[in-house]
Amino acid sequence: MKIDILCEGKLNKNIENDICDLYLNRISSLKKSGILKVEIKKITDHKNYKIKSSKNIKNFILDEKGENLSTLDLTKKIDYFNNNRVELVNFFLGKPDGFSQDNNKFEKISLSKMTFPHSLARVILCEQIYRCATILAKHPYHKC
Repeated sequence: MKIDILCEGKLNKNIENDICDLYLNRISSLKKSGILKVEIKKITDHKNYKIKSSKNIKNFILDEKGENLSTLDLTKKIDYFNNNRVELVNFFLGKPDGFSQDNNKFEKISLSKMTFPHSLARVILCEQIYRCATILAKHPYHKC
């Protein structure tokens, strides 16, 4: 399964990008997690970006009003997707005002009740995906 983190707005060159790259490299080294690749992509023009939806693609919007998931809840979702042949999971991060496309048909999840800058939200999401991958691969990073 592949995971894409799709971001509206700027992806500035900063330390947060380096931290994300660290987690993405770690994820790619965990072969038994079922996560083949994670990429961060910039959505330059949301009107030209077609959001694909099918039974093999799952879409999540990060939203402060979304469901708060625990790490284990997210791991269960990823494991379920792996077991049910979902090929792609998209996590959409919008601008400070939120994601600009009509997103009522996508599941909304929240990283926290706190507010984070866009770049830090990417780091937190990358770390959580890595943590899920370690749980699935039975790696000792996550202590339950």
